Formats: sequence, C-alpha cells, structure tokens
Amino acid sequence: MKTEMTVAKGKKVLFTWLLSGVIGLTGLASTGGIAPKAEAAEVSAPRLVENLGRGLTAVYLGENKVYLSWRLLGTEPQQVTFDVYRRTGTAEVKLNTQPLTQGTNYTDTDVDVNQSHTYIVKSYVDGTFQGTSAEVVLAANPEIRNYFSIPLQNITSNPSDYFVQHGWPGDLDGDGEYEVVVTRIPVNGGNKYVEAYSLTEGFLWRIDLGPYSVTTIDTYNAPPASVSEFGVAGLGGWRDNDNITVFDLDSDGKAEVLLRTFEGVTFADGQVVPATVQRAQYVSVVDGLAGTEAARTTITNDYAADGPLSGHFGIAYLDGEHPSLITALKNRALSRNFQYVTSAYDYAGGALTERWRHVGTDGEFFHQIRILDLDGDGKDEVSFGGWALDDNGETLYSLPGVVHGDRFHIADIDPDRPGLEQFGIQQAENGNFNQFPWFYADTVTGEIIRTGEVPQDVARGTLADIDPRHRGLEMWSSSGNIYNVDGEVISSVQPSTNFQIWWDGDVLGELLDKNFVEKWNWQQNTTTRLFTADDVRVNSRNAPVMYGDLLGDWREEILYETSDFQELRLYTTTIPSDVRIYTLPHNPAYRNGLAVKGYMQSLLTDYYLGEGMTTPPYPNIRPAVYNRDNES
Repeated sequence: MKTEMTVAKGKKVLFTWLLSGVIGLTGLASTGGIAPKAEAAEVSAPRLVENLGRGLTAVYLGENKVYLSWRLLGTEPQQVTFDVYRRTGTAEVKLNTQPLTQGTNYTDTDVDVNQSHTYIVKSYVDGTFQGTSAEVVLAANPEIRNYFSIPLQNITSNPSDYFVQHGWPGDLDGDGEYEVVVTRIPVNGGNKYVEAYSLTEGFLWRIDLGPYSVTTIDTYNAPPASVSEFGVAGLGGWRDNDNITVFDLDSDGKAEVLLRTFEGVTFADGQVVPATVQRAQYVSVVDGLAGTEAARTTITNDYAADGPLSGHFGIAYLDGEHPSLITALKNRALSRNFQYVTSAYDYAGGALTERWRHVGTDGEFFHQIRILDLDGDGKDEVSFGGWALDDNGETLYSLPGVVHGDRFHIADIDPDRPGLEQFGIQQAENGNFNQFPWFYADTVTGEIIRTGEVPQDVARGTLADIDPRHRGLEMWSSSGNIYNVDGEVISSVQPSTNFQIWWDGDVLGELLDKNFVEKWNWQQNTTTRLFTADDVRVNSRNAPVMYGDLLGDWREEILYETSDFQELRLYTTTIPSDVRIYTLPHNPAYRNGLAVKGYMQSLLTDYYLGEGMTTPPYPNIRPAVYNRDNES
C-alpha cells in the first residue's frame, strides 16, 4: 500500500470574515447588524461552507392553515428570535404576538386561501433587527399536499424509458438555497444522463454520459459511469458506483458538479470529451449553473492493464478549512480480486490538482464511504468500513477481524464516551466467512469495543435513538435484537433496518423504509406509521432518490420519483416542533454525508442528537459568499 503526494496550489476563496468574536448573519436576504457568538469555540481556520439562506417553506394543510418552517443557521447565536409576517396585497401583518424563541416553525391559521399570500421571517438578537428572509409565496387556492413538485424533462417520448437513481443537493446559483442534481438511468436502451433541477425553476441542464455509460469496456470491469438496476442487460458495473458528487469545491459561493468522464461525454453546451489512444478517464469539474465543463484532469490508474476505474465520490476537508474531492475507485483483475485507488483533489484558480493518491487497500471495503473527522483533529478522514485513511492519505488504522459488510454508521453513538463510534454489519456469502455478525468500534484508534456472537450473513443494520429509556443511540441488524450502547438487549423485535430519519417533533429518530416513515413504540415493541408517500417508486434497497435536511427547520425531507417517471416530489414534515437545532447541513459530518452515495445509508451528525442531548456545539464554520459582481 502506498500514498503518493502532490503539492496542491494555493486556493483563492471568497468568504465572510469572522473577526473579533462577532459574525455577520449571512444567508439572509438583507442584514441589519451583527451579533456575538459567545458559544462558538475559539478555533482558528473555520471550514468554508455554503452560505445558506432561511429555506423558508409554506405548506397548505387544509382547513385554512398554512405550515411554515425555516432554518436556524449554524452561524448565528441560539438566542436569535424570529417574527413571522404575512403580506396580502400591500398589507403586511405580524402573525406571532411574542418573539419566537423555540422551534423554527409556525402554523398560520384562518388564512383566506382564495387570495395569494407572501410570507417573510425576520430575525433579532437582543431585540436588534438582524435580517429578513427571502419571501415565499403561497398561491391562491393551493392544493393540500406536503410535497414540492419538480417536473422531469423527458429524454424520450416514453417517460418510463428512464428512471432517476440518485440525487445530490447543491447551491448551484449562489442564492443560498439548494438545487438538485440527479442521475437518470436507461431501461430500454440509450445513455445515462446527469441533470440539474431547481425547486422553483424546474429543469436547468443535461449532460449525456455517452455510450460507455452503459456498455462495458472489458469482461470484468465497469464502464466509466455505471450502475445496475431493473436487471438492465448490458448495463455493466457494480450497483454501488456513483462517480459523481456536488459541492462548492473552490469556495466561490456556487456549487460545482464533480464527475468522472470518458470519451463521448457531451456537456450541456454540446462540447464532447474526445477519444484518446490511451482511453483516458477524467475527473471533470462542471459549472453547476450551466452544465458546462470548467476543468478536467486525467485520472491516474495504477491498474490500467486491468481496465478502467469506477467507484465513489465524496468531499473531505483535509486541511480542516477547504473542501477537497475524494475519489475511491476500483477495478478488477483477472483473478477477480478488486483493486483500489483512492485520490484527493483540490480545485483552485480553475485547475483541478491531485493532492495525494493511495494505491491499494489496508482493510475491507464496504459499499460506501464515510468522510468525517474521525480522530478529533479538525481534519476529515475517509472510512471505507473496515479501515480508514488519515487526512494525509496514509492509513489511519484497520479494524481487526472485520470483513466486508453492506452498511456501517459513524456518529457519537455513546454521548458519555469520548469521541465517535462506529457500528457495522458483516456479510458471509459467496464462499466468504465472518467472525461475528456486527461490530462496535472506536473511530480514533480502530479498537473493537464489542461484537455480536454468532457468525452469520447480515444484510442490513442501522442505528437511531428510538428508545428514550436508554441513553445514546440504539443499534440493531437483521441478525436480530436491539442493543443499547452498553451491549444490553433491550428488545428481541426487529424494526426496519434501512434508514434513520428525523421527521416528527421530538429528537428521537424515526425509521425510513421504501415510501413510508415509522415510529418505534418502545413500550409495545411495535412501529406506528407516521407518513406514506403515495404514487412514488423506490430504487434498489428500498431507497428514495435522496433524503436529508434540504429546507425548512432541522428535520429531514425525502425526494422520490413518481411511479409514472414524470416528476420528482420533495416531501417535508408538517408536524409542529418546539425543538431548536441549527440546520443539519451546517454540521460538518452531516454535510459530508449528503455528498456521498454508494449504497445509500443514514445521514448522521458528529454530535449526539437524541433524548437527553445538550445544545449542540456550534460548528467551526464560515460561509463562502457568492460575489455576483464577478459575473461577466
């Protein structure tokens, strides 16, 4: 195993300065002052992050009620208060009689829905006005529904010729709100596509990934863009591949699309990646708003004799301040053994440069990667499930006895234990064996704290705080039993093992599976259905296109494709909550989680979010503000 280092060039960034313990309240439509952030830790070099706005939403509930929800930012003090205004015509009315000091949501009642209304949220600190949110309009005679509709643009005359596989959020235009980038997969012939959509403007652009997105180059290896779904004949590759992510990599305030490309890829402006004798693969930087290629670098393939590389993309703050692209790619030798190349890239001054490259593996790969600060040094590491790379590209540790598994989760599972912990499951199939069905480990040292006892093939496992009687997150898998952080069995009943989600009004985790959300009843050892999305489809492993905290308060939304393949629907909770937590994408581990795919798994914070939690520590971040004056 080796790591090759290259020197990254200096980064040019635009950002809001954090000075003398005060911070400008960014991400607002207008500002009117600054406020102390006494809770913030005294740490140098904050991470450059998205300059998010309020993400204000208005959802009609019926019976003349409108549910409003907005973000508390990770860059403003907990004591910030809010007022909510409704404007009808020219008349503006404040809806709340007292400043709102708890949850960042509000239900407007007795609304005349025969008229259009505009909603606004204003913020204050110690009575001093701070800023006004962007406006949200509720049209007259609205439908009763808890989702936002994004029509898909047809690729062929038959919508069912393509399905949407994965989605990534990113602020493509620098306005403080997320757009969505998705991959679309052919069912009846054709190439794979990448498309961008706005929640309000709809379709933005399309990239054709070319003939090698669906045709294998050799017997064993994946094409440059590959998935397998619906049993599509000839659609080569491995089902966990993504080869794409979305992030503001150069910290200019607008997100780029990072994409693995090959000959025949056609960008939104018609430019085509040319063929080469070497059949080179590339990482392309795509302008997120235009869909055009902004930069390209050749992928160094240390196993080129065995074919192209394919795998996962993600984002890491390797220096603790600036984002870098991580590519965890693989191919397969004639021996059928996988071969791995993990690289880090920096993007600055219009150039994409390799920061380091780690060739080979020092442990087991799962079907996804997790990127977060494993050892508490303020810099991100890359975990592959059975081993981890340090921020410098050198091996941090390998987990003893751990073999391949489909799922692993890293969070502050036990809030009374220092640092973070990892829970993972173990598979035993196709002639492979394991020593235990699941494991629980320390992420700083790689020490195994505890394992299950009876070796068996375990397909799924997850964690969440679903039982308030036990401090910390509970863990369970398809091997049976729910365990607390002390390893005690607290139930022999197995709830859904797919995804954790924060949906209702408390801090306990709910369970997302297929097209529904359930709540675990710890008293009855049963689940209660909270929400069902009708007329939608799910992808393999019963996953939606995407889920996460994309707008409104700290709770999470779910993005589905409709069963007629013509629409994306972003579902949001409308359950009132008095819980006040800053927007989850301002938490470093959570935001990194939104940027990775593979076998999609639960999104988690790097602090304990559950029953008995304390106020989350402020993230050490500063927003990168888009400078529209630089537009030509």
